[in-house]
Amino acid sequence: MTAASDAPMGSDAAVLNVRKLSVAAKERKILDQVSLSFPARSLTAVIGPSGCGKTTFVRTLNRMAELTPGLRVSGSVEYLGQDIYASDVNPVLVRRRIGMVFQRPTVFPKSIFENAAFGLRLVHEDEGVIDQAVTESLQRSGLWDEVKDDLDRPALSLSGGQQQRLCIARALATRPRVILMDEPTSALDPAATQRVEATMQRLKEDHVIVLVTHNVGQAARVSDRTAFLHSGHLVEIGATAEILERPKDPLTEQFITGRFG
Repeated sequence: MTAASDAPMGSDAAVLNVRKLSVAAKERKILDQVSLSFPARSLTAVIGPSGCGKTTFVRTLNRMAELTPGLRVSGSVEYLGQDIYASDVNPVLVRRRIGMVFQRPTVFPKSIFENAAFGLRLVHEDEGVIDQAVTESLQRSGLWDEVKDDLDRPALSLSGGQQQRLCIARALATRPRVILMDEPTSALDPAATQRVEATMQRLKEDHVIVLVTHNVGQAARVSDRTAFLHSGHLVEIGATAEILERPKDPLTEQFITGRFG
């Protein structure tokens, strides 16, 4: 990926384009010919029953799926028009542009500051750049006011919700255009969930957010669009209100009304 990949785009332009994406493991197909796009400054919720391919899908969007032995990925994922799976594309750079927040907080046994700075340390950024980026990312993740006077405190001493917002800050520090979130509140209590959801809503003003969630209520609260996956297929995608209130496909209706067999 080149510097040109980060050129400004119009508000309606797609940042990510997924075309005929399929993923297989041995003889089992996990995703089958999935195509959709993600416009700038948007939050798309990906919903569906357990085992439908949600997590695999989101992991293909920054080449993390290829870290799982035996998975075969075909089709394309274009970031600002460039196929991230092209042979000359560095996957490490892909993951700087397309960050990931996992289901459970993955903090390191380091200080709050060093956790937020981790990605920048890997690329040997200057201390001044790191200081500014850490401050900004902690502010944008909604954690700054709670930790600003104690950045040397061990990250593992934070609550689960704070740790997850620290993970969001770590992803933000490398200035990604896209942030992938794989059920980021499933291990959190309601109060912590509310804070993370508020962070998501702020971030979508400047980023593309792709949120995997098993919680239809969460999709309704935070997302602009919702995509429903079933058995590796994209069943439908549209404005969240349309999908949740007036789904076109019976499978979608069964899932969101809790009648899914």
